[in-house]
Amino acid sequence: MWNPFKKKSTPEAEAKAAPKADKPAKKESIEERIEREIEALPGMIKNKLKDPQIKQRFIDIAKRMEKDGVDFKSIRQMKKWMKEHEAELKAENATGVQKVETVVHEGPRIGRNDPCPCGSGKKYKKCCGADK
Repeated sequence: MWNPFKKKSTPEAEAKAAPKADKPAKKESIEERIEREIEALPGMIKNKLKDPQIKQRFIDIAKRMEKDGVDFKSIRQMKKWMKEHEAELKAENATGVQKVETVVHEGPRIGRNDPCPCGSGKKYKKCCGADK
């Protein structure tokens, strides 16, 4: 059927379209896709994903989702996958957190007006404690 709104193809237009069809499309890696998506996020979330540990965790989860065949265009599939793997992801997150150890100072505490332990003869506040 004839369509009056369809643009007529010219040999020049077909020549321009042909090279694009000949080239195989380069598949974008997970990291490249995530970088592109991060740029589209709001500033607050974008700043959190600049932390290398959080970003790497995000990439690792995306790779696992891709391996399991999750369609990233479907929010429903992604939520379903997250719900199925929730306990596993929480366990991994708990082992990744490092506990902070308390610093214990040895020896007596040096007061501001005590003689400096470096042996200069000055008070601590005028010598080694001046920059603190």
